[in-house]
Amino acid sequence: MLAPVAGDISLEVIEGPDAGKQIVVDRAIVIGRAPESDFVLDDGEVSGQHARVTPAPDGSATVEDLESTNGTFVNQNELEGPARLDPGDHLLVGVSVLELRTQQDIASRASAVIQIPPAMAIAPQEPTYVNPEVQRSNLAPAPAPATSGDVAHPTVDKYLDVKVRRRAQLAPLALFTLVAIALILYFSLK
Repeated sequence: MLAPVAGDISLEVIEGPDAGKQIVVDRAIVIGRAPESDFVLDDGEVSGQHARVTPAPDGSATVEDLESTNGTFVNQNELEGPARLDPGDHLLVGVSVLELRTQQDIASRASAVIQIPPAMAIAPQEPTYVNPEVQRSNLAPAPAPATSGDVAHPTVDKYLDVKVRRRAQLAPLALFTLVAIALILYFSLK
């Protein structure tokens, strides 16, 4: 069987915001978020010019990180310098996983995109971790200016959870009680 040659390999995003997007690696390809990159990814964790993939005559490629913010990984190993990328290897840039594929791989399976199993797929939902009372207070008009008895500053108050607010209001009483107990113990042991 003949070894693949440069141009017979492609990169495909198999997981991430651009899943399914492909590019033929027939020359050095710069992957990044910047419009001037050869392979532009819509991934907020990818640097403007994140990594470069250069084809090799034996059907593999060389990948190097271009001083990206979040690093580049080949098969879960962070790059410290140029590294070999063989067909089937996974390249992680940002939150996007790319796979190096040969033309034979593409002919046998058009896409390597990792599908979400139907049992795990769910419709988008409103987050349940937001306290409804806090959410309502964020929609309510701005609170009146803080008085000396208020614990939190009005600009910070809207970000506090209801439990945190209650604890903050009880903190001076707890501190006073703790000091009183410490004084009682101090004088009783003297």
